Amino acid sequence: MLLSAVPRRRATARRQTSRAAVLRLAISRFVSMAGTDASGVAIGFALYAQTHSATWLSLSLMLTIGAGALLAPLGGWVGDLADRRKLMIGAELAACAVFLTLAIAHTPVAMLALGVLATAIGTVFGPASGAAIAHVAGERHLTWANGVIATGSNVGKTAGRLVAGALIAALGVSSVFLVDAMTFVASALLIASVRSAFSAPRPPADVDPQDETEAEPEAEAGLRALLRHRVLRPLVATACISTFATSFTMTAEVPLMFDLHAGAIGLGALTSCWGAGMVLGSWYAARALHRDNEATGVLVGRLAMATGVALVAAAPSLLPMLGCYLLGGVGGGFMGVAAQSLIVRRTPDHLRARTLGTVDACRNLAFGLGVIGAGALVGLVGARPVYAAVGLTMAVGTLPVAALVRRLGGLRALRPALEQY
Repeated sequence: MLLSAVPRRRATARRQTSRAAVLRLAISRFVSMAGTDASGVAIGFALYAQTHSATWLSLSLMLTIGAGALLAPLGGWVGDLADRRKLMIGAELAACAVFLTLAIAHTPVAMLALGVLATAIGTVFGPASGAAIAHVAGERHLTWANGVIATGSNVGKTAGRLVAGALIAALGVSSVFLVDAMTFVASALLIASVRSAFSAPRPPADVDPQDETEAEPEAEAGLRALLRHRVLRPLVATACISTFATSFTMTAEVPLMFDLHAGAIGLGALTSCWGAGMVLGSWYAARALHRDNEATGVLVGRLAMATGVALVAAAPSLLPMLGCYLLGGVGGGFMGVAAQSLIVRRTPDHLRARTLGTVDACRNLAFGLGVIGAGALVGLVGARPVYAAVGLTMAVGTLPVAALVRRLGGLRALRPALEQY
């Protein structure tokens, strides 16, 4: 009896260590994303205050999206070859230096240049972080860990947007950049405090590296590999369709609020409801999803997003629109955890960061293409018809995932597995 109790105690200790590591990384994401999103608001405010031109805002968006699309695969490649812990800490400290510089020099040109640099740093951190969490949490608790990390990120984003306006009004834009710099230092310290391994040991040359995961036989890195992969291909396809469509609703939000005479308060309430929905969706995903129902989670989440967005077109006033945005955000948060977990499960550890970087590049490219025509379409037909068209496009975009769900055995109940935390 005593001998049999030893392995159980060791297993319990490992689970507790893994759980603590995931929670620290989630707090790190909360702190870092709060500062990052606050700085995003401050950059937009400062650009428009100094130039009084929407062209500068569009240029900022296009440069950051373009940099993200071009550099994400390279960032993923670095995340697979370098020590992920050191890479993540270094990226956070580099971002700190960028935003300290912005606090001193935030002319329009400086904000554009440093914004691109911050995006480049993010393309290194993001894939490395997504790949590392799989090894920190372990395969059994991967979806729980992704849900906790996503919840921390989504709460941070929502808090950052809410706090940014107050900081700008009270202390100016420099204060936001200074606070953001401090959040990156705090995040780096939290990451450094995690003692769990951030990547699997390299397999010997004579061992197939795909034996360490559930990876498909054709699992490789790069765009061509994604397009050939029978599980990842539909996930990337639906993500690109949805991201392309989302760029139109983001453009239509401001005109819609002007049509309703809701102004900045209405716009803030609208975006906050989406953020709150993302928090709820990712929180529930951490409890309801596991390896057997993740594909169903992607499908249900995408359909909830499509429904929420489409219903905005028929909503008679701001209040029901807030409910629509909350529903769409819940779907987005839930779907994001499910999709991330599916991608990581189907990719060997030494290729995970590259795969996540390539997926990010595809989504950034789709968003950039949407931004190019979004303004013209909103101006031509108005905001409400755009919401209806986007909802329909998102619904059609779920067809590849529906086919994937069917191929993987059909719809599964969205309830916790017995072995989850």
